[in-house]
Amino acid sequence: MDSVAPGHPGELAQHGYVVLTDAALGISDEDRHLLRKRYFTTDVLRRYPNDIPHDRLRARDVLRYDWTSTDVTLREHTTIDIIDRGGHAGTRTFHRTPVATDDIITRWVRGILHAIPPQHRQPRGTFGLNFFRTFTDVVTEPHQDGEEYIVVYVIAKSGTGAMTELYDLSGALVLKHELLPGELILFRDDRFRHNATPSSPSTPPPTATPWSAR
Repeated sequence: MDSVAPGHPGELAQHGYVVLTDAALGISDEDRHLLRKRYFTTDVLRRYPNDIPHDRLRARDVLRYDWTSTDVTLREHTTIDIIDRGGHAGTRTFHRTPVATDDIITRWVRGILHAIPPQHRQPRGTFGLNFFRTFTDVVTEPHQDGEEYIVVYVIAKSGTGAMTELYDLSGALVLKHELLPGELILFRDDRFRHNATPSSPSTPPPTATPWSAR
């Protein structure tokens, strides 16, 4: 399956997915580099027990959103726990990395929510943000997350591989695309299973603060 060129939000309603760039969300290259410096560090990213893939570093937050007549208000959600997802039964508890006051992230989130066709928008909901740094297996197998929409966004990349894949529910490959830094794919979770091919890192994984879920 060939890669696709970045499109425009209107393709989401037609195809169930769309590939976008930072520019479509009002994010600059400088903004993206600042996000990398703020969040993709060994002080922020943690390695959690029994996480899959085993060499993943992560941070997490969840925002609550409410649509007004023309815009979106954002605030911290009450919990960031994940329940019965990603091959893990039960509740997983994470250290919170608060982002509700980060101007770049809130602009990015508003851009994503505005990219959803108005007729498909929920008046209120939650927006989970998972900051991942992975080195070998990006994910373990094609899957769904039980959300309404999924966003995969690349902040930075070194090495090769990590091709994003979408499969329809019959198992046919619909899209295989290498997201470059500053690109994202937004898609409906109920229409696809998503995956990423293994990554071949150019540097070994760094050490990170271990964290035991409480």
